[in-house]
This record gives sequence, C-alpha cells and structure tokens, in this order.
Amino acid sequence: MIANVRIMKILTLFLYTQFYFSISNCFPNQNDDTKDFRSKRAIEALNQLKLENLPKKLDWRDYGAVTAIKNQKNCGACWAFSTVETMESMKKIKLDDQLQELSVQQVIDCARGENNGCEGGDTCTVLEWMDKTRFNLTSENDYPLTDVQATCKAVESATRLQLEKNFTCNSYVGDEEAMIKLLADHGPLVAAVDATTWQDYLGGIIQYHCGGITNHAVQIVGYDLTGKKYQIFRLPVGEIPFYIVRNSWGSGFGLDGYLHIEIGKNLCEIATRVSTLSVH
Repeated sequence: MIANVRIMKILTLFLYTQFYFSISNCFPNQNDDTKDFRSKRAIEALNQLKLENLPKKLDWRDYGAVTAIKNQKNCGACWAFSTVETMESMKKIKLDDQLQELSVQQVIDCARGENNGCEGGDTCTVLEWMDKTRFNLTSENDYPLTDVQATCKAVESATRLQLEKNFTCNSYVGDEEAMIKLLADHGPLVAAVDATTWQDYLGGIIQYHCGGITNHAVQIVGYDLTGKKYQIFRLPVGEIPFYIVRNSWGSGFGLDGYLHIEIGKNLCEIATRVSTLSVH
C-alpha cells in the first residue's frame, strides 16, 4: 500500500513537471500592465453588450471550421499551434475551402525573429514574420508534426497558404464586447493566456483566480451568452457567459481538449493579447 502511494506521488510529480515544462517555455512571461482596468469597467461593458444582431451562442466547430485537437507534448510551441489552428479555420471560413490540417511543425522549424521553436515564441511576432517573409504554409501531410524542433526543410506541396496583411494584435481588456463581435463577424481568435492553474481543470467555467502573466497561447473558437444557469453542488451560481477555448494539450485535457472561461473579467489574461488573421 505504501509503495503504491509512493508510485502515485512520483507519477503525479512527473505529470506536473511535463505540464509545467510545456507552458514555461511556451510564451514569454509578461506582466499584466492593464489589470488595473479589469474589474468594474469590464463588468459594466459585459452588462451593456449591444449584440442584438449577433448570435447569442456561436461555436465554429458547428460549422466544420475547426480541426481535431492537437498535442504539443513537451514542445513549448503553443504560439505556433494556436496560430496555425486559426489559419486552418480561416482557410475554411474565408476561402470557403475544405477543412485541412496545416503544418505546425513547419512553423516550429522555420519561424525566426523572437520565435525559438520548442523553446518558446510569440503569437504577434510570428504573424509579423509570416507577413514579412511571405511565408507559404504547407499541409500537415507534407510536413508532419514531430513536436521536436529541427532544421527548416523545403518541401514540394500543393498547399501554399499565405497570411493576409490585415492581421491584428491588440488588447481588449475592458472591451471584451469587441472580441465577441470579432468571433461572430470574423472567426476564431488567437489569444495569449495565463495557463498556470490549468493543470487542475476538469470542466465547468473558469471564474476566479486565473491571471497575472501570459505564458501560453490558445485558439478561441466561440462563445455562449445564452444565460444558462449553472449549478455547483445543486446551488445556483447565476448566469455565466463564457468563451469556448481550444487548448493544445491533447483531447484528454479538460472538455475533450477544450475549456470554458468566463467573459468580461479578462480571466486568465484572455483579452490581453488577441490576434485576428485572414489567409489566401
């Protein structure tokens, strides 16, 4: 019995170490310089949402615009995963094209500037690099994922997707209404987040104790403003609007690879550093 307990403790420590490594090198830690504007202004903005012409619930998975969950394993390249995932979605939405898995590994291996493969990178600077170099993104089949950084390879491929020049990288702290409108009118978003506490996430909506730095990046694929009443231990906790967030830690994480984060309070820094993009 004692031996089994020791084995379980060692296994738990190992899994936590793997989790911590995957985010510690994933995204440059940044102090939240906008957090003083978070609470009252953000909540007031949420209460005054003028979204009459937008759907109260939107999930781009329902439109066949989101590929299967990926797994970055020990490679700290969340910046590449979230960016490529959003390019996959925008290819389907804006080009009315088939949904296709694109090569995260190509971006891990080839992106330069402040991007260092599995040692970390930045969602905004990788978009700048793609724009400056007129980078051609190929398919997953032609440049498959290994989750290990290697030398950038030239490949022959029928898929040559490029980033449009109208990409953005902005803060929406205190203006999450704008994020909802972008999700509805444009498509999925890339967001830097604080994932420090996510190893404990099993389901439900994150509502408290999440935020402070940015150390991870994700894709936001939708939202729910329908005013569902959620309960904890049979006690009502009110109406909680939330973002639908896609992670890159495999389908065993959270809600089949996804998690829900409350809208309106910049929880987990989800509104701090947000990017939109289009492709051609």
